[in-house]
Amino acid sequence: MKIVHSLLAAVLAAAWTASAFAAETLFVDAPTVRKVQKTLTDRGFRTGGIDGRMGPQTQAALVNFQKAGKLKPTGQLNRETLVALGLQNPDGTPTAGEQRHGRETIRKVQETLNARGFKAGPPNGTLGESTSSALRAFQKSENIAVTGRLNPRTLAALGIDPGSASAGSTRGAQPSSATIRELQRRLANRGFNPGAPDGIMGPATRAALVQFQRAGNLPVTGRADRDTLNALGIGAGLAARR
Repeated sequence: MKIVHSLLAAVLAAAWTASAFAAETLFVDAPTVRKVQKTLTDRGFRTGGIDGRMGPQTQAALVNFQKAGKLKPTGQLNRETLVALGLQNPDGTPTAGEQRHGRETIRKVQETLNARGFKAGPPNGTLGESTSSALRAFQKSENIAVTGRLNPRTLAALGIDPGSASAGSTRGAQPSSATIRELQRRLANRGFNPGAPDGIMGPATRAALVQFQRAGNLPVTGRADRDTLNALGIGAGLAARR
């Protein structure tokens, strides 16, 4: 009798495992596999080509990617792996990719990454490998899904408004030259080096802003936002002309 119960328990467990696996299994077509292969290749994992087939080399590359990302190394395209690759949102919907972001948005991202010490390359508005690599390093530092792509959470962490970014523009209202000059003077008085007080928000001023924000436990945006202006004691009069 005990043997029968044991066999029945084993059959039920196997059935439950199979159903659970089926629930987790996602339909993945050849174009998706090609995207996976391209993304893995761009990140330095060798898939053996971009042919849309889940062959041994692609599975081995997936395992290596999953290990590197501290995911369960299954070699399968489960939801968690697709999200980590930036090909799917956590709710299961496909991502729109970074194509909706214009050159101005990408340039702003590059400037901000460089100001924060992540080497994104020249701010040329092109999302190349240097920028993707810098994005991955930034995302890892912020405990964001490491995709190397632009998404609303990454843009928000960079201090770039996702709403305006999705429309291809992140500039919005800029501080006036008078505000920037005053900001530069106050940064210099506090021991930060923003360069000459020329009223231009250049790389030296952005770097000084980042240092000041870090020292003051402010959101590190590299921008003259209201919190930073207030912390520098720059009044509403100047800030209102932004």
